[in-house]
Amino acid sequence: MKTFIRLTICLLTLSVYAQKDLEKELDTIVTVEQAEKFLVNKKSRKNKILIFNEEKHKTKLATKLLSTSVGSTEVVKSEFTTTHYKVIDKTDERHYRISYIFFDGNALDATQIVEYKNEIFKSYEEGISFDDLAKRYSMDKNAKRGGDSGWLKEGSMPVEVEEQAFNLDNKLDTLYTIRVPESNGFYIVLKTERIKKIKEIKVLKVIAK
Repeated sequence: MKTFIRLTICLLTLSVYAQKDLEKELDTIVTVEQAEKFLVNKKSRKNKILIFNEEKHKTKLATKLLSTSVGSTEVVKSEFTTTHYKVIDKTDERHYRISYIFFDGNALDATQIVEYKNEIFKSYEEGISFDDLAKRYSMDKNAKRGGDSGWLKEGSMPVEVEEQAFNLDNKLDTLYTIRVPESNGFYIVLKTERIKKIKEIKVLKVIAK
């Protein structure tokens, strides 16, 4: 019994020292590059860099981390593990949100695309929801969710699409068309939200036993 107690105390002591060493090491990490180097050295699938966005992530943890500054750390303890979440980067960038129907010009000829376009515009004017039209016509993988792009920041879609998404002259709930010559893609776009600045953070997640 005494041996067991000594062993338990020894393990707890080692665990405490390991936690303190980890905390000291995390204190030295202040950039994304340093966090990436840390992950290479630790080589654990459990440790990773996460991205939290104030529009996409509404958990208590995400909300708390988004309200803190770069360098802040949140420690979450469970029965068997202690997880450290350290904020290593924070941005506040313009985002846009649209719904769109996509046609692949390499799979459909131009005549067919024009025919579909006319059908879509006519149906939309008659009150058919864009959600239903996207599910019926779009060749993009997001057709199942009614063509909704979700909140996106610059660089997420072809430049021709983003130029129109950021164009303040394009009104909400109005359809407009875009052709992307490089990929021979054709888009029918519905602007669903105004341009908005959204907070986004990168967080180093480290799990310690």
